[in-house]
Amino acid sequence: MELGRAVLAWPVAARPHQILNIHVAEPYRVRIDDGQAKPTPDMSVIGPQTYRRAHVFLSGSIHVFNILFQPTGLNRLVGINMTSLVNQDPAASDVLGRSATVLGDVVRMAPDFDLRVAAVERWIEAKLESRGPDCTIGLASRRMIAVQGRARIERLVARSGFSTSQFQRRFAAQVGMTPKLFARTIRFDRALVAHRDAPDRPWTEIVHELGYFDQAHFIRECHVFAGLPPGRLVGDWENIFFPGG
Repeated sequence: MELGRAVLAWPVAARPHQILNIHVAEPYRVRIDDGQAKPTPDMSVIGPQTYRRAHVFLSGSIHVFNILFQPTGLNRLVGINMTSLVNQDPAASDVLGRSATVLGDVVRMAPDFDLRVAAVERWIEAKLESRGPDCTIGLASRRMIAVQGRARIERLVARSGFSTSQFQRRFAAQVGMTPKLFARTIRFDRALVAHRDAPDRPWTEIVHELGYFDQAHFIRECHVFAGLPPGRLVGDWENIFFPGG
């Protein structure tokens, strides 16, 4: 993307995703809370977000390769307790170690998208050789994504074989959030995607489809996760980027 002097901006609302960004061209700038906008690292890990913390600004030559992980992906890949990445965006080397440099180099050297994907797949396969198979929490969290956050937590607990407290602890460590908060951020993210894809569609219709109790319930979630009511999701919000959307 060539923007020249133009600036494309969007706020980052609460969202469940964990992402590895590899900048092939110029890094973009990010303003955290009320601070100054600063360039991001050449490679960074974006953890799950629980409130509108960041505002992203793009200009110049933009070329970013994004790797979107499954909810337990980073925990399984490097063993990190995911609660440490919630509302954080550290340099990839701080999370992945020296292998981050290797990955960044092979992605940037690859001449096209397909070869970049192949390079990442080889890197992940090598990292997973020393890891065990997917686990119960991985299956439960992916189920929650598949049903847009509308899974019944007690049923997931019953299927897991864990007690409720064990399930809650393991889920937080591997995903970063409690199951309830994870489900709420999934549903809110899907609501914003639906609005972005069909801006003339009434909020009441979106809210009903996603299973909110009523519009007042969704308005409260908007204040928690975006910091403003639905009617003010205009301006930069129209540029918002959804990794899984």
